[in-house]
Amino acid sequence: MSTTTKVCNNYLIADDKIADMNVYVEYVIADNFVLDTLLLWCAAKTIKLPVKRWRIALGGAAGTLCAVISVYVAGVWLYLLKAACLIAMCAVTVGFGKKFFWYILLTVAYTFVAGGAIVGLFHLFNVDYLDGGDFYRMRVPLFVYVLAIATVGFLCYSIYVYIGQVRKIAPHIVKIAVKLHKTHDLTGFCDSGNSLVYEGLPVCFVTGKFGGFADYFAEQALAKRTVSIPVTTVAGTVTVGAVEAALTLNGNESRVYLALPAEKCRTVYNVLLNSVFCGGDI
Repeated sequence: MSTTTKVCNNYLIADDKIADMNVYVEYVIADNFVLDTLLLWCAAKTIKLPVKRWRIALGGAAGTLCAVISVYVAGVWLYLLKAACLIAMCAVTVGFGKKFFWYILLTVAYTFVAGGAIVGLFHLFNVDYLDGGDFYRMRVPLFVYVLAIATVGFLCYSIYVYIGQVRKIAPHIVKIAVKLHKTHDLTGFCDSGNSLVYEGLPVCFVTGKFGGFADYFAEQALAKRTVSIPVTTVAGTVTVGAVEAALTLNGNESRVYLALPAEKCRTVYNVLLNSVFCGGDI
């Protein structure tokens, strides 16, 4: 007896397996969308294609739509649909460029790798296969496991990158104290490339938030005790706001300008020091 599949209420049912299983449409859509999106993202990252997130999501949605339609297609038309789906997903994601062909091949390769990983999950959690693997029975939908694994992988990678950055800059991190209304014990990074001086005082940049500085800077700005300092970089010249403060390093107190960076920074230290604090000369 051949098995046909139909949508009944809110789930897909195999006619000769009604008593044994049901796969909710929401699970099918979520599973396909999550997996297709991750595959497209991995392929783009591997060949370093700049792709916007909404295009990756749109490509995943195209793959999901094809997966739902494929339920009603059989024979040679099913293979044609899957081929057209692959091309559509990739075209929506990256467009027809020079690397389009290689992007398709890489997406196919990742699909086979992911398929093997999914089979491994099925065996790990003792999941029953039905109809050649087209259907499965899991108390928790597959996309939950995939997202959990992806999240753990991302966290591990983030920790690895963070530790690598800390190890790289650790020899240049020093303990400093900055006196505003009160003294704050902070960390500074010795930057031999920062030789900026304004009105005879070295300029340091506050790259990490610390309690009291934002309020202190706003207070000084209202009292018109801040200055605007031109900063020249390879991208051009910009003007940053700065306030005078006292900075102590190795027991030696110096007057400096604490400036706000032109762009937001994410650093493990609080202040980017002037080269004068790193053995340089003003």
